[in-house]
Amino acid sequence: MSTTLQSGGRDAAGTLASWWRGRYGRRLLMEIAICGGLLVIYRSIRLFTRGDLRAAFDNAREIISFETWLGLPFEDNLQQFLLEHPTIIKLLNQYYIVFHFPAAIALLLWLYIWHERRYPFIRNLMAFVTFAALVIHLIFPLAPPRMMAGFVDTMATFGPSIYPANALDGAANQIAAMPSLHFGWAMIEAIAVIMVLKTKWKYLILIHPALMTLAIIATANHWWIDAAASGLLIVGAFGAYRIVTAWIGDRRWSWTQLRFQTASGIEQLEAHANAGVVADEPNDASNSSC
Repeated sequence: MSTTLQSGGRDAAGTLASWWRGRYGRRLLMEIAICGGLLVIYRSIRLFTRGDLRAAFDNAREIISFETWLGLPFEDNLQQFLLEHPTIIKLLNQYYIVFHFPAAIALLLWLYIWHERRYPFIRNLMAFVTFAALVIHLIFPLAPPRMMAGFVDTMATFGPSIYPANALDGAANQIAAMPSLHFGWAMIEAIAVIMVLKTKWKYLILIHPALMTLAIIATANHWWIDAAASGLLIVGAFGAYRIVTAWIGDRRWSWTQLRFQTASGIEQLEAHANAGVVADEPNDASNSSC
């Protein structure tokens, strides 16, 4: 009886250890910690930009001058046209809100559960673009169009309003227009779907970043150049990924060893550990029969 209890205890411990080593154990906790850390950094950046309202408005005027020089200052024209269609404006307000954080979370969960091989690349791409955007928000505060004369804050006018009237109140950084993470994340989500799915209908996902571009401009939350800046960050991230993967080769980062290890070496260690577990099972069975 005691042998059976000991064997059952070892089996339970082995199962728990196997679960902890699996992707729903410590790996999942690590992913949650990474995403949570990015969110904390995202929110914390606002503490360093509280006194930069003057710089944010000065930069906005520079953006207007630059877009005018390019001959493409179409934000106000587009918004004035859409303001004649309040239903469309209200839908775009909702799109701006609903398809930002929820869509990003849903994408990462979908990849982690059903497409694990694609998950690390998309996670890293989103993390790189987000961190780079936060650095730009810090060194280049930018007021959105809705704070400038000639534009309408459609969320405050038509609802739902998610920003306080005072730009220094609330948790969100309201002077972080460039680059637009709304567009950046939407584009990354489209890239992920196109990479994973095999059907020819997968390209319909490009409607998502197109609608998000329309939403960020029509609601006067971003300049069109903010979306362009996000696109450049994504292209830069792909270039950086090529360089890093060429340098790393077949090595993978081990959070337990805090260093790179070759994929073949990790597989050998896992095979050795599994072989040890299998080798113990006959002995447990023979002890139980005695």
